[in-house]
Amino acid sequence: MTRQDIEVIVAMYKENVSYSEIAKVVGKSEHIVKHWVRNNRKEYGLDRRRNLAEKLNNPLSSSAWADSKWDIQRGVQWIIRRWK
Repeated sequence: MTRQDIEVIVAMYKENVSYSEIAKVVGKSEHIVKHWVRNNRKEYGLDRRRNLAEKLNNPLSSSAWADSKWDIQRGVQWIIRRWK
């Protein structure tokens, strides 16, 4: 990773740009960008974007619903109907 790539990744990550968009700009794979961010969080002050503790304690938290590609609300309603 070049110094310029690192500067771009840090700046874009702090602006909440998606990993895929960052990867396109720096010409790396999304996996490499994610891996680099995870390994360098502390050094560059890259905070987690989601509250992991919230998701572990409440799997139906608002952030979990927002992050999901599934229609969770419809799934929960279906499960409740099936189990009543």
